Amino acid sequence: MLVRRLEPQDLPAYKALRDEALTRHPEAFTSDADTERARSPESYLGRLGRSEPLGGSFLLGAWVGEDLAGSVACERELRPKIRHRAQIVGMYVRERYTRRGIGRMLLAACIEQARQAEGLEILTLSVTASDERACRMYEQAGFRTYGLMPRAVRVEGPGGRARYFDKALMMMEL
Repeated sequence: MLVRRLEPQDLPAYKALRDEALTRHPEAFTSDADTERARSPESYLGRLGRSEPLGGSFLLGAWVGEDLAGSVACERELRPKIRHRAQIVGMYVRERYTRRGIGRMLLAACIEQARQAEGLEILTLSVTASDERACRMYEQAGFRTYGLMPRAVRVEGPGGRARYFDKALMMMEL
């Protein structure tokens, strides 16, 4: 298994992984599958962070052979007063690769890469509060919960019935 920054040629594999994540786990992401499915792989170029001179914006992938098993993105704030912060987004590991430590490896690589960014002091993330395994992984990596956003994600169910999911808000000082 190899964890590395994704490059433009990896974007079709990333898009397939992201579309899978949004379809399989709508409660875990604020983006919706239908909207994102319509995007092209190239539309994710900005997520690679190539135009970020100070670092702190990047997209990492975990590869098992030729298969993109998981990914995580770090997105640095652009406005001067909050450029000391970045948000971890889009963490996902394909189910056939779960419970192998890939999520922990992606997260550790993400934190290490963020620590190398000039002036970056804080990482934040939101995670579905009911996902105890994910919350525990983030806590073990050094994140702490600083709040809860009730009903943060609304997922339409059968017959138009909505389900709501709370998000735990977490942070880590680098």
